[in-house]
Amino acid sequence: EAVQGDGRTLSGYAAVFNAATTINSWEGRFDETIAPGAFRKTLRERTPIMQWDHGHDSRVGSVPIGVYQTLVEDERGLKVDGRLFANDVVEPVRQAIEAQAVRGMSFKFQVTRDKWTDNAGVVVRDEELFNLLYDAGERGPLNREIQEIKLFEAGPVSSPAYNQTSVGVRSAEQMTDDDRKAFVEEC
Repeated sequence: EAVQGDGRTLSGYAAVFNAATTINSWEGRFDETIAPGAFRKTLRERTPIMQWDHGHDSRVGSVPIGVYQTLVEDERGLKVDGRLFANDVVEPVRQAIEAQAVRGMSFKFQVTRDKWTDNAGVVVRDEELFNLLYDAGERGPLNREIQEIKLFEAGPVSSPAYNQTSVGVRSAEQMTDDDRKAFVEEC
């Protein structure tokens, strides 16, 4: 139950559309964007769990830190609203978000449909992809557009892959129009 002024309502953008980030990992090195509509199917099929730092924190672990009330795609990205649990394990996470020491979000997912292109916009064929991921040469950097995702979890993180994501906490009362405007400007 919501308590007025409790600061446990989490809001933010777990993902943003058409905002490139560079991935440099075991998968290779490439630029990645998420297309509008990428979450449409998965949001009909499941509600992801809310985790702190992908469940890697030694104190919190993979235990959910709250529950999502709404997850919707809007023109900007995947907008989330939920309630953080009120317990001693989650409270330090809530405080870090409230103090804006933690400002971004991330999500665990499986890509179910994507499109790869080179730096000239030429589609990369499946048989070319493996070799080009590690050495794209003159065709690099490669670009990956994620078109459909299977979403497993989303939540605040200390180091988001997409810097354009955002997270904040507020009391349980409805946001005013001024609050919404300030939130959007902050993002």
